[in-house]
Amino acid sequence: MTHTTEIKAHILRDYRLAGWQERIVGRWHYRQLVADDDWRNGWISFDTVTYNPDDGAVYCGLNSIDGDLLYRFEPATERFIGLNSRRWTDPFDVKIHRTLLHNRSDRCFYFGTSLLHDIDQQREAPGGKLVRYDLTADRYDVLGVPVPMLYIQSIAADFARGKIYGFTYPAEALFEFDLAGRRGEVLAYTGNAMFFSQPHNPVVDGAGWLWGTYAETRAWDEKLSDVPIRLFKYHPEGRRFVWFDHGLPRKADRRQLLPDPPAPAGAASALAETRHRDDFGFCDSMAYDGKRYIYAGTVAGALCRIDTQTDAVEKMANVMATGRFPGLTVAEDGTLYGAGGMKGHTQVIRYRPGDERIDSFFDLVDPAINDGPARIHELAVDRDHQLYLAENDNHQRSSYLWTARLP
Repeated sequence: MTHTTEIKAHILRDYRLAGWQERIVGRWHYRQLVADDDWRNGWISFDTVTYNPDDGAVYCGLNSIDGDLLYRFEPATERFIGLNSRRWTDPFDVKIHRTLLHNRSDRCFYFGTSLLHDIDQQREAPGGKLVRYDLTADRYDVLGVPVPMLYIQSIAADFARGKIYGFTYPAEALFEFDLAGRRGEVLAYTGNAMFFSQPHNPVVDGAGWLWGTYAETRAWDEKLSDVPIRLFKYHPEGRRFVWFDHGLPRKADRRQLLPDPPAPAGAASALAETRHRDDFGFCDSMAYDGKRYIYAGTVAGALCRIDTQTDAVEKMANVMATGRFPGLTVAEDGTLYGAGGMKGHTQVIRYRPGDERIDSFFDLVDPAINDGPARIHELAVDRDHQLYLAENDNHQRSSYLWTARLP
């Protein structure tokens, strides 16, 4: 399959952006970006999206230099409603990166803030905030700064145990935050001076284990091992870590469960343009099916699954032709949806457990504007299986939110 039956752009801001290749990339400092009116106000990304079954709306966390970070999108009216995050942001809170979590018990959202500033401003920046948003009362509560000076790349929650876990950035560590006591603690470092792991997002399984990836240290050696990026899991009871020697599969691995789905014509791997030029099984996304499997997407574009009962990892297929696979979500009926891609070659995939194939959809273009997402960073799905695609890092214009219905 190659086409969606319907894709539509939903435009929050619509700035045309100029000079990325000619003036900015590899040259500017962050302060210059902030000082430029068009880039400060127009260079937004939809970094995270979450469907709320209570009100049928989609909540959108942005990358926005001006600190305007949280919006509600109402599908029925196709309206964006700003949630006035600038009530609490400071100049260094410029992203809700991953993830925007909805707690069904208290009906609040939980998220962390991330950064764009350079290293010379780290002493001015207080660190990433953990925030709770009560949408019924329209009230924000800054729960704390789990790791001062560092910012929050992603979070996962075990609301039953009153825990939020997160990965920090740019120095990579795993923290645990106790919601009742509002206390944060660093549990482990996950990256190091030798290697950048950037696990993107962790998940908590049904038994309370937190899953993520880490980079080996090898301070005693000059050479990486064959598996420098590996899986770990952590349980708060007994504060137990299991550091595995295996990681996620690579695109070149030949053993896989399913055939590769069709790919867009002319879409070659763009891995060399990412921070991860080599395919070491870097984790780009994780989604738990609520039962047994954690699905994971790799930066190189492979889909795999982790069996939480045996800790085994299986490669399913190569699904993103260009690489980058940051979007994964599981619908209420168990259908897995994924999204990713680079350089305009973006894709959506669908897998129904038990099927012998993965469906692939590309040519994601809204005919009304003759344009499509440059990249997709995350996706959400509603009860009618409409998809919400979060575009990010478009350097020609403001990024948009996109809706898609698959045949």
